[in-house]
Amino acid sequence: MSQNSWSNYWKGRENGSTGALTGVESDQELQAFWASALQDGSRERPLLDLACGAGTVLKQAAGLGYQDLTGLDYSAEAIAVLKSDMPSVKTVTASASETGLDAGGYATIVSQFGLEYAGTHDAFTEAARLCAPDGKIITVMHMTDGAIEAEVKNHAAHCQTILDSAYIPSARAFFEAAYANDTEAGDIAAKAMTEARDTLTTIIIPDEHSLAAHLMAGASELWSKRANYILSDITGWLDGMQAEVEAYHARMTAMLNAALDEEAVSACADFLRTKGFKVDTAPLSLSGHDAAWTLHAQRQA
Repeated sequence: MSQNSWSNYWKGRENGSTGALTGVESDQELQAFWASALQDGSRERPLLDLACGAGTVLKQAAGLGYQDLTGLDYSAEAIAVLKSDMPSVKTVTASASETGLDAGGYATIVSQFGLEYAGTHDAFTEAARLCAPDGKIITVMHMTDGAIEAEVKNHAAHCQTILDSAYIPSARAFFEAAYANDTEAGDIAAKAMTEARDTLTTIIIPDEHSLAAHLMAGASELWSKRANYILSDITGWLDGMQAEVEAYHARMTAMLNAALDEEAVSACADFLRTKGFKVDTAPLSLSGHDAAWTLHAQRQA
């Protein structure tokens, strides 16, 4: 996933328009996993969250009493979201595979749905380098054929339908023609917009929030209240929605590409064992379905 796509995605997260990633960040079973995994750690010693995003795990660690927290992410926009929520947390903008941080500096290293984007071999090589002689690495990683992956596929397909429909470009052309009093261009754009709207209607589930529903409702409201807006207000909103859909689609696609099968997770564990860690891996079940991989590695003295 490109740096620009990550930036656009996190800009959407910052202004609240995209919402929590597939709803999983606030899952109670996932929170329970971290509460248990972090329970016996030293609260005074440094904890590092690799590919921290908005800091979901850092917030939980802070709630458990961890005092020396650092969040690292590739996206400056993600770090900005984190800093706005947790000003006291130390932050680093870098890849999880090449952090630039001092070796052996962290007693606890965590990552939730993040480290694997940097490539598991390089990221775990770096995590092992950063881990203190008696430290530990705890990760939750995307799973192929799991419950989260199934949901992500649906989100990706939803975004792809929006993009393929060309609803946003046709809506933009329609508004531009209307503001220019260009009847001929308006008729052409209206036809294209109607066809696109009919396509999007097929993927909207009643009473369920979605990007397609938000997009169509927003465009309808702008049309009904167009007397209150100049054209640039409307096209600016439409362009912003286009960027958000593209970024979210890229994010979902990246998640699918980053998902690991059992063989890949076993390879990660075997690699860490060569670095002196005792490693346990297991599926994480959410709502009764295997959804992610967990890896807990304790460095042996």
